[in-house]
Amino acid sequence: MGLPSSLKPCVFLVFLFLLNVSTINSEPSNEEPVLFGGNFQALYVIGDSLIDSGNNNNLITKVKSNFAPYGSDFEGGKPTGRFSNGKTIADYIAIYYGLPLAPAFKGLTEEQKNNISTGINYASASCGIFPDTGRRFGECLSLSVQVDLFNQTIDQNLKKIFKTESELTKHLAESLFMTAIGINDYVFYYNTTMDPSAFADKLLHDFLIQIKRLYNLGARNFFMNNIKPLGCYPNIIAKTVPRGSCDDSLNHAIEIFNVQLRESLSHMRHKLSNTSFLYSDYFNFMLELRGPSNNQVSSNLLNTTSPCCPKVYNGGLTATCLPLSKACKEPDMFIFFDPRHPTQIANFMYAIQCFQEREVCHVVID
Repeated sequence: MGLPSSLKPCVFLVFLFLLNVSTINSEPSNEEPVLFGGNFQALYVIGDSLIDSGNNNNLITKVKSNFAPYGSDFEGGKPTGRFSNGKTIADYIAIYYGLPLAPAFKGLTEEQKNNISTGINYASASCGIFPDTGRRFGECLSLSVQVDLFNQTIDQNLKKIFKTESELTKHLAESLFMTAIGINDYVFYYNTTMDPSAFADKLLHDFLIQIKRLYNLGARNFFMNNIKPLGCYPNIIAKTVPRGSCDDSLNHAIEIFNVQLRESLSHMRHKLSNTSFLYSDYFNFMLELRGPSNNQVSSNLLNTTSPCCPKVYNGGLTATCLPLSKACKEPDMFIFFDPRHPTQIANFMYAIQCFQEREVCHVVID
């Protein structure tokens, strides 16, 4: 006999309380691979709206989240530019490694940049691997631009912090570089008339060029998220037939890229000396939250198909909340905060499965 529906949210919140953030940041064992147990000096973040910590606040673009109800569960309860009600997966990665949350590059003064050696976030919402992805909305920090900005950070800021070349080299080699990007390239450029393998080949080719640039700049430890299952997101399933079912063809196209990415990391690990890769299977993590069939709600405790914001969602074109949007009262009962971005609780569950249970994240060893 199941719990009364009125009690289920309470039971779930108690469960979350027991799995608090200290669980994520538990002491790793000595046998753990360096990417799980590493003592990193900094976290440098490259990506899109999944992990943007506020860069778009300072860009001329229509894609922003610096207004309520975003940030309602973040520290202080105020919007920061994160596309969630609270922390992102990049924030939880920083917490796990005992680092400060990486601040948005575009929100820092030059003086602040000259005094930060624990990492910076360059991620930009709506942007992608291809240079023109997202530019229809205004300014956008594409993947290559983000790497340019990191190069600028080295030349203009880190070289002032680390007085010798050997100190700077050591810092970069002992930092973690996180990437989560590529979904917007599928949103804006992929369609069913294209060859999904050819599209994935081109996208991966351009992605790996920038990873090699980071390597040449001194990066050695990479935390790479694959691309999420866009075909199961609220803004997509609101228009599928039957309504609510995943767009399997879109997910299959993305999965081709993800498989190629995982295989390429094995080759790069042998080609680029002293390099470590942690591969994060964000695609299957989100599918499993949705449920075994990918077309049914997986739990009576979580709403896995509708966004928390806007509270009444009719499948409109917008993929974000709007300044006048009304959000649900219990975002911890939802996987999605807006039609394309997860809630803080979904991001927390990711962190548990990545670091504590080791089901989502795997060190590339071959």
